[in-house]
Amino acid sequence: MTEQEQVKAYQAHIGLQFLDPSLLRRALTHRSFVNEVEEDIRDNERLEFLGDAILDFIVADMLFRRFPDISEGDLTQLRAALVRTDSLAILSREIDLGEYLFMGKGEENSGGRTRMNNLCRGYEALIGAIYMDQGTNAVRQFIMPSLNALLEYVLENDLHKDACNVT
Repeated sequence: MTEQEQVKAYQAHIGLQFLDPSLLRRALTHRSFVNEVEEDIRDNERLEFLGDAILDFIVADMLFRRFPDISEGDLTQLRAALVRTDSLAILSREIDLGEYLFMGKGEENSGGRTRMNNLCRGYEALIGAIYMDQGTNAVRQFIMPSLNALLEYVLENDLHKDACNVT
């Protein structure tokens, strides 16, 4: 499958059509892939940076509205539990992100498609790409169903307790 076909297939898989598919391609591009191809392409790290901030904002907004009577400290713990690496890796696995990442052979052969950090970073880059392509509302529509389910899981299992101290 060509890269263009893979990007198109992933759009169908996640049910989201990008106005600019090159943003999705960049979101799916691990830095190890850039080193192995001859063309001039960019990795997903800048989109990851943006997506991280967008996720923090959307999660903070969701928690602020949903829990009007809890303290700032409790809100912080809940947010930390939802945006930490292993939580974002769970969300990434739900949408099979690892299967669609463009990565170098060495990274792939060493388990890179299932590595928690790669999944987390790829998810953040995907969120950054959706934001750049279609804005905050599109990001909300994309993440809220899975984020709400994750929140329920976190609350049921008290995973937010001391979440700020978990790396």
